[in-house]
Amino acid sequence: MEQREAAAKRAEMLEKMRTATDFNAFSRALYEYICMRLSLPAGTKERDLYRLVVYSVKLRMKDVDTERLEERLATVDCHQTSYVVSRKNLLMMEIEKGIGVRMPAEMLDDVRTADDYAHALWRVKQNEA
Repeated sequence: MEQREAAAKRAEMLEKMRTATDFNAFSRALYEYICMRLSLPAGTKERDLYRLVVYSVKLRMKDVDTERLEERLATVDCHQTSYVVSRKNLLMMEIEKGIGVRMPAEMLDDVRTADDYAHALWRVKQNEA
């Protein structure tokens, strides 16, 4: 997908989330956005956010054996954060900014899956409306 087309698609999907009036439409748009941003194939079934990021890296680094790749992904930076956790957090911040909500940090402690995230975002979105 060309850069301009990809940016337009991201903006369109964020607008769907921003203007959604029912949870199911919001949740579908969110999951579609997450998969698109991570360059995952259509039909991806995984819902765990951490595993989705790992899967996206594996798809891009097919020639690296899985065990070695997972070792590399598990290493931490000076902030004691792995690449996968950083990527997941940046994705979540991008989504929150894109739909105009601010998620309290304590709500993120329980977010593990795309469904958890959709429910938490929906609650915040409804409270801010």
